Amino acid sequence: MLNEIIVGIAVKLGDTFGSGYEIYQNDVEQGLEEPCFFIVVLKPDVSPMPGTRFIKRNPFDIHYFPKKPGDNGELFAVAEQMTDALEFITLLNGDQLRGTGISYEAVDHVLHFFVSYNLPMIKTVDKTKMETMEANIGTMKKKGKVN
Repeated sequence: MLNEIIVGIAVKLGDTFGSGYEIYQNDVEQGLEEPCFFIVVLKPDVSPMPGTRFIKRNPFDIHYFPKKPGDNGELFAVAEQMTDALEFITLLNGDQLRGTGISYEAVDHVLHFFVSYNLPMIKTVDKTKMETMEANIGTMKKKGKVN
């Protein structure tokens, strides 16, 4: 599911910013072409809920490397576009996810855009079903005096 979310983010960034921006999800040793986005998965976790329910939290830090390093105006303009664009993403199967906890900051001339896509889930549990059952049903007679 995590890879499907990454694809959904990449598709939405591509639709929003166009083909002039590279989108990376794997480490790039050399040759990072700017302007570009780099999708980083932070620390996913799973939290149990009552019954067979649980929630998967998938936090991301999407780095944006600008055309001109040091152009904070460009960083914040891109952040505003990302805020609107990544509020909802569509997975390949057509499901939509809403981004939560959206925030951003500029660190060392790189935009860090934080967003989480959380999935409430239900664990399927195989229950052993009763095959057959026999029962003897009758009336009970009470002994004693009747007045």
